Amino acid sequence: MTGLAARLRAPRPGRGCQRGLWLTFLGPYALEVVASAASHEPAQVGPDWFGIDLQHGDLEPADVAPLLRASRLPVLVRLASHDPADLARVLDAGADGVIVPAVESAAQARGLVDAAYPPPRGHRSTGGSRAGLVGAASLADGPLVLPMVETRAGLGAAAEILDVDGVDGVFIGPYDLALSLGEPSVTSPAVVAAIDAVLAAARERGRLTGLFAGNAELARRYDDVDLLGVDSDVSALRVGIAQLFRGPEPD
Repeated sequence: MTGLAARLRAPRPGRGCQRGLWLTFLGPYALEVVASAASHEPAQVGPDWFGIDLQHGDLEPADVAPLLRASRLPVLVRLASHDPADLARVLDAGADGVIVPAVESAAQARGLVDAAYPPPRGHRSTGGSRAGLVGAASLADGPLVLPMVETRAGLGAAAEILDVDGVDGVFIGPYDLALSLGEPSVTSPAVVAAIDAVLAAARERGRLTGLFAGNAELARRYDDVDLLGVDSDVSALRVGIAQLFRGPEPD
């Protein structure tokens, strides 16, 4: 089966937006429930990929491998920092790629590529790993490396970050970006303009585009990005409970 990285790096026509669910607390059994629920829907409704969030929420690096074992979908991992050892361990576990927070310069982006690839491209060590045992797609295709643009400094450096060889694209974090710009909302005109500018820069260079929405308006507006984090497991649970226990509609 072709891995996520290979599919996304292929020519764009017909590729479409890959819609993902952000994981902050769900365990392996829950991922199997998600897959089962999607398979029973007439239109096969469900996520195209999972994003494991190690920066916020209740998941730890030790949770990555068990989640990968349970997942029938491609998995990207949002790291908690730029630490090269943590990045390598996540890829050794078999993740399809990494999303790295608050990248603000080309030098930082080059460091991520260096940590993600073994020589001669980088300095990632090789050895016995789950990725090797199961033949993870990232070994054959190379992992997706997606720096996050989510600060004022990152916004100013977006072009140079995108120009780094080995960077597949950018993944935008609207919420931290809004805070960094001093804006009250992710849908404020200044934030939307900043997002549009970063997406345009990525597309001009033939790079991938990604964004976490967590907001229905953003999800609709940016349904043409390559990777759309629609919302989180927390939101899915809240919405499901609200629908399940909502009283009957008035006559």
